[in-house]
Amino acid sequence: MNRKGIALVATLALMVVIALLVFGTFFTTQIELWTTRNDTTSVQAFYAAEAGLQKYKAALFQQYVWREQQGGTGGGSGCFTSLARGLDLDRDGTLTPFVNNRLVLAQDEVVTDANGNPVGRYTVTLYKDAEDGQLFTLVSEGTSGGAKARVQATFRISNSDYLEQAIFAGAGQANKWLNGGATIRGGVYVVGSPNDPDQYVIEANGNFALYNWYDLNTYSGVANRVEPSYQRAQDLCASLRVQYGKISVGGSTQIGEPNNKVKGVFVGRGAQDITGQNVSVCQNNKGVCTEAMGGFDLSNPPPFPTLDAKLDSDACSAYPTWRDCLQTKAALRIQRLGNVPSVASPPGITLSSSCLQAMQSGTLTLDTQNVDCTFTRLDGSRGGFRYTYNNESRQGLLEVFGDVVLEGVKVVLKKPTDYRVQSGSARSATLAVLQLDGNGGNLDINANLLPDATFGPFPGHALGLVVEKDLYQRGQYVMAPVYAGGTFRVVKDNVLFGSVIANQFCTTSAGNQTSCNAGQKAEVVYIRIPKENRPVLLPSLRGGKPVFQVLSYERR
Repeated sequence: MNRKGIALVATLALMVVIALLVFGTFFTTQIELWTTRNDTTSVQAFYAAEAGLQKYKAALFQQYVWREQQGGTGGGSGCFTSLARGLDLDRDGTLTPFVNNRLVLAQDEVVTDANGNPVGRYTVTLYKDAEDGQLFTLVSEGTSGGAKARVQATFRISNSDYLEQAIFAGAGQANKWLNGGATIRGGVYVVGSPNDPDQYVIEANGNFALYNWYDLNTYSGVANRVEPSYQRAQDLCASLRVQYGKISVGGSTQIGEPNNKVKGVFVGRGAQDITGQNVSVCQNNKGVCTEAMGGFDLSNPPPFPTLDAKLDSDACSAYPTWRDCLQTKAALRIQRLGNVPSVASPPGITLSSSCLQAMQSGTLTLDTQNVDCTFTRLDGSRGGFRYTYNNESRQGLLEVFGDVVLEGVKVVLKKPTDYRVQSGSARSATLAVLQLDGNGGNLDINANLLPDATFGPFPGHALGLVVEKDLYQRGQYVMAPVYAGGTFRVVKDNVLFGSVIANQFCTTSAGNQTSCNAGQKAEVVYIRIPKENRPVLLPSLRGGKPVFQVLSYERR
């Protein structure tokens, strides 16, 4: 036997084994390197995508805040935000519009590390919901070394300013406001009392309903008073917010509908502050038909506006109080002191004898007698107001030229009345009824008060009503944005079209204005007034109170 041959074979076999071990180790190491490199590039692609999402999420919110501060955002009757028409990220006045509800915000933007070395790129696209003007989705696609990642988030962008819902209320308590058969079409916001978070601000045990739509054709003779694009809305972006307090949902109460849910119900400390159970709808969600539900969700909520507090609006921010702003900016201001009405401003004007005599008793009654409180300025324009009654039509006409402030009187409107409002080139103005030395400050509307559509339909033509104490609506239809520092009360079967800001709100024909015990069937229908058409002395906040809600986040 040749021992040398055996040794050669063994040596060669050993070398093969060693080579296999070396190759296996090398191959395993390469796989680990490739895996690590893939993991690294995948992570880098994800972080690139996340960087794009976070950058343009912030840019989107900043754009919305800036756009709201600019005013003049237009819009329509339904779910609307100023971003719906496009973005102006350069803030140069040029909007980049959506194309097929899609807008590319960034294309292959580079992401670098701390040393400035490129680690990835991202492309960001913004999608607008075709039906919901407040709903947007950001999609960010990141790449790095051949790896790809995608992240996306959906947002609801809205404004919680005073005139962005049907009712903005200061305080509420059981049987003093939303109860019985009241129907609210639009959002509701209640501040409540921070000292009593267990107070029920809504205790609905009857047929109370909060809906997300309206159709003015269901109300006789109303639709023709309103611009065609505002005569109906299938989505009002209605939400229910309660800062301090609880709500009870019982009986036949409806908050939203299964096929048209409200956008959110955000009450106090969350689900524990929503009690009761209604009948047979949305039972898996406490009988509340809503897209989102939880605790009060605003970190910097708007306060209830009062006349002796500062109002940070475009028109009034330079004045120490809202009252000072109203008194200073009024085209006509009349005071009744010691049973003697007089003109407080402007100085040097002479009014018709019918004007001051009509207020001498402390109550200005607009009935069958004409009242002329107008004057002519040096430039030929008219200021003040006048009421004219037509015996043949049994109809009154209230003309308001600029903002008017009446102090120390109560105003009572007794006959069906159309209004015409003019303030410079705008067809909007405010009529304010304030207290003086404890007198006056109430407004009773005992008949229809509607815009004269031949002069201009609502909401491009709007009379704002500011009442320091109580506003009492006995008339069937009133179309105006209203403020009541005390109680706004609308009685059985009557409807307010516009919006209500009131410390308390109730619907009843029983008792007096301070006793709203029995809730009855009455309505508030929210008709949105674009910012450029709003009476400038109504409560508002510069830029409003923007709300940016993240509804979903996905990583792919």
